[in-house]
Amino acid sequence: MQVPGTALLVEDDPQVAAALRSHLARAGFTVHEARSERDAVRRVEEVAPDVVILDLALENGGGTEACRRIRELPSVGDVPVLVLSAESDVTTKLALFELGADDVVARTCDPTELIARVRAILRRGADRQTVRRIGPLRIALATGDAWLAERQLELTNGERAVLIELARAYPGLTSRTVLDRRPDQERDVSSNVTEVLVARLRRKIAMAGGGVEIHAIRRSGYVLRPMTAVADISGSVHSR
Repeated sequence: MQVPGTALLVEDDPQVAAALRSHLARAGFTVHEARSERDAVRRVEEVAPDVVILDLALENGGGTEACRRIRELPSVGDVPVLVLSAESDVTTKLALFELGADDVVARTCDPTELIARVRAILRRGADRQTVRRIGPLRIALATGDAWLAERQLELTNGERAVLIELARAYPGLTSRTVLDRRPDQERDVSSNVTEVLVARLRRKIAMAGGGVEIHAIRRSGYVLRPMTAVADISGSVHSR
């Protein structure tokens, strides 16, 4: 069954781009294209695609940086990203997942497999408009369910409530007053429940792999921020 929608193809090899464009069009997609990191970031905001298919080995600006920058866009940062990579080792794949990729496929994969992977991403993300993505962290705004890369976090009701408010405000600040008056909060606003829940969330995110930080803004509140990660040629990840 065809999956209608809009795909942004980020590929700087004209022959590869033409072949992928043809396969995607036959699968029912309206295809837009970008040739570089800068072009990809600009086009994803203009087009607001249902999926981004991104070649890792762009000559004019690497695909890893394009993935990172797309994930930092508040308006469309939750768009599914499928990365085409010549590297198939586990370390490289993990580095790409840390950057926010939803799937990593061999650049030379069969077109049938590519379309199947795209469809699978779209099925998993059918409700992505209610999901906020912040770096590698995804948060369901209705329930507070959260995933770091592909790993679901085990959260209490209070932790979920705090995370929902932080995600709704992203990339802005969530005031301490809002967090103290959460629907699940039964104690008075002078309690330290909020600090305890934030500390637990920080610990659980770090234990699950990190990539996102909860920053305290003095006398104001808290803000979620993705850590900047760049995968080098060897596939390792550096934060800066």
